[in-house]
This record gives sequence, structure tokens and C-alpha cells, in this order.
Amino acid sequence: MYTSIVLVGNLLDHIWIKTKNSGFIDARTQNVVSYYTSLSTFQIFPANKRLIKFHIKACTDAFVLLSSAINLHSSNVYEICIGGGSDTKITLRIRRFRFKISEYRFDVPGLLSCSEHKTFIVKWEVSGRITLTAETGIVMDWTDTSPIPIQGVGIMTGWGSDGMWIMEHSSLFTGYYCGVTGSFGNMTLLSTRIDSSEIDCALECASSEACLGINFHHKTKEYQFAACGQPVVKSVAHD
Repeated sequence: MYTSIVLVGNLLDHIWIKTKNSGFIDARTQNVVSYYTSLSTFQIFPANKRLIKFHIKACTDAFVLLSSAINLHSSNVYEICIGGGSDTKITLRIRRFRFKISEYRFDVPGLLSCSEHKTFIVKWEVSGRITLTAETGIVMDWTDTSPIPIQGVGIMTGWGSDGMWIMEHSSLFTGYYCGVTGSFGNMTLLSTRIDSSEIDCALECASSEACLGINFHHKTKEYQFAACGQPVVKSVAHD
């Protein structure tokens, strides 16, 4: 049985996440949160700093969900669609009490790219102010007079578009990627090792720019070093 461990150290980590086209889905869809990838799955909790910085490569329609629940399953959410309308606008949707939806549009063309990553920062304040900053500066600035307390953040691509995300976050010395027994990172490996210590392997991974994290198999005592620069793929172990 595997346990998946993230690299350790007070480092700025880049977690690569690939999202498939979810179809014609947005906050107006009843079960929209089930289409989102929660960043808490990767032990990323942007609510602690009230911001998230990311790089996204997508042709159109990259979505960020700000939810009042860590696992996203809440009736009260903000949804930011970047590059909607064939990459001509930003749409902010606010959903309260499940079905009450407000919508605001900002005409900002050309924010996304099919061939290169574009950088964005989503920031929210206790006052209710929400901003989206692109490489050119602030492109969305809106204040909610009845703010939703944000606890969880999710990402999604839809309306015909796949996406490759690079999420930035600062890891803690004792951080875990998923830390769930029975799961592992099903990814390209740098190397493997038998009968070494968890601390030694974690420190070696942390000191290597090429290492993203470690899988540990409890039965065989094998450590697997996962390579950076690839999507994080979480799988379930059946042994």
C-alpha cells in the first residue's frame, strides 16, 4: 500500500495540474462544484493568505471557484471565468443559497493563450473586495457588500477548452502532498530506493530541483522519487 509524500522544506513549489474540458458548465449548473478540482486535494489552502497565484495555458474559459467550504461543496461561492466569450471577457458569478445567481462582466480580450502559460493572481479581502491581476495589471476589481467567507479554492476548464495549470504555493517542512494511505502519484519517476529512511529521502527530494515528491510502498519499503514539470496524477493503490 502506498502513501504519497510531498517534498519538504520552506520552498516555493509549483504544482502542475491538468484539467479536461468539463463541457458547457458554470455556476448556473446545479452540481457545478463536482466538475471542479479542489486545491485542498494537493494540500494547497489559499484561504490562509487570501490569494492564489497561478499560471494557466488554455485557449479559453479557465475557471476559479472561491467557496465557503474547503471541499468546495457549499451553496455560497464566487466563480471567476477568465477568457470567456472566445477569450474576450471575464465573468464573475456569485451564487448564494444554491440558486440565487448574480453576474458581472468585464471586457478584457486576449488574456489566455493556447500555446503559453499566462500568469494571474486572484486576491480577496475581508472587506469583500475581489481582484484579478493579469500580467498587464488589475483586470477585475469588484467588492461584495455582503462578503462570502472563503475557505476553499477550485479550478476548472470548460466550454471546449482543456487547461494546464501551474499553482504556486509555499510548502511547510512537514507538508504532505496528499498523505492518504492507499494513494500514490502515478507519474514519471526520477529514481527508486529500497530500505532507506523517510527523512533522508524527503530531504534529498527537497534539495533537488528535479524532484516533486515521494511515493512510499509500505510492503516493499520502496521509495519512488517523482519528477517535476509534469501534471500531478493521483491514483489508488490496489495492493
